[in-house]
Amino acid sequence: MRQFSNLMDGVYKAGAYAAGALLILLCGLVLYSILARAVGLYAGGATDFAGYVMATSTFLALAYTFRSNGHIRVQLLIQKLGSAPRRGVEIFCLGFMSCITLFLAVYMVRLAYDSWDFGERSEGADAVLLWIPQTPVAIGAGLLAIATFHSFLQALFDYDTINPETAGHEGPNEV
Repeated sequence: MRQFSNLMDGVYKAGAYAAGALLILLCGLVLYSILARAVGLYAGGATDFAGYVMATSTFLALAYTFRSNGHIRVQLLIQKLGSAPRRGVEIFCLGFMSCITLFLAVYMVRLAYDSWDFGERSEGADAVLLWIPQTPVAIGAGLLAIATFHSFLQALFDYDTINPETAGHEGPNEV
């Protein structure tokens, strides 16, 4: 299980690096748009592409952020529980979250597929086929679903790696 965890944590980290690169691209698109307007040039679909890049960056970073405990989590209740009840609550919450993120991922894939199937295009001047920017967002949603299911499996079978009291420095927090 730990070899699988290390492999998957590497995949999540690759998504985070891709998200970081996309943020640099987003900055470039915004600067291009500003400079083009300042000198009176037509910026084309730079604003639309900036939105696509921002959405893709956000979704590609979610899995890594979740695995490294970067999301805000309300732990007021579970920090007061003993070891066994705490594990039960975490298993329930991770199982529930796995279902929700799987639902999100399936529908994001379905959205991209339907856009491809119907040949939908954006309404901007560039008329981009919508499945092109939707596909990487669906991949990011899929990575998040895998990451939550990964943590759910760890809570079930290898709880020490995610339990803050026993994890030390070998858990998913140190990806």
